[in-house]
Amino acid sequence: MASEQVNRIIEAEKKASDIEAEGRTKADEILAQAQKKAQNEYQEALSAARKKVSDLYEKHKTDGSDEEQASDEAAEKAAEKLRDDAEPNREAAITAAMNILMGR
Repeated sequence: MASEQVNRIIEAEKKASDIEAEGRTKADEILAQAQKKAQNEYQEALSAARKKVSDLYEKHKTDGSDEEQASDEAAEKAAEKLRDDAEPNREAAITAAMNILMGR
């Protein structure tokens, strides 16, 4: 009878040990899946962030280029207007400069 009790205790301990091992295995599997999912989500978020930065950089580069071109065009138009405004006075300015240099 005592040996029967001991056998039951040993059997219960073995079942408890098996259940504990199975629980550890399942927990390890769940942790591995969670870690893999977290890694995938991290990589996706990082990739999306890099794409957004790249898109913003390209947009800024394009916008900056457009603004630079518009600024260059405005400067060229202003310079052309100054040349046009100065043209009628060119001969008189050259004559005045020559007179100054010649001491007249």
